[in-house]
Amino acid sequence: MAMMTVLVATIAWLVISVVWTNDYYAFSKGARDGAEAGSVLLANFASIQSTKAWVMPLEVLGLSIFLLAFGFAFANILHNVRLRGNTMAAVMPALKARKNISS
Repeated sequence: MAMMTVLVATIAWLVISVVWTNDYYAFSKGARDGAEAGSVLLANFASIQSTKAWVMPLEVLGLSIFLLAFGFAFANILHNVRLRGNTMAAVMPALKARKNISS
């Protein structure tokens, strides 16, 4: 799920930014710098800037879920290693006793 969140955010960012930046950068630099308030150029620029505002938290959420999942996986591995160690510690005296009897 975390990877899907990151991929959705990345794909959304790419698609939206490519569509909006193509419209914005189709005009010359002079036209972009001299755009008046309320013009289409400034509306496109606002759309480009607002993409970061809602896509970045989505990516951070996906990455944090991803890292949290790794933390749970490693905690589970540690739990299993402790369980196996405790099992071996409990069984080892019986195994040694059986070996000494058969010798």
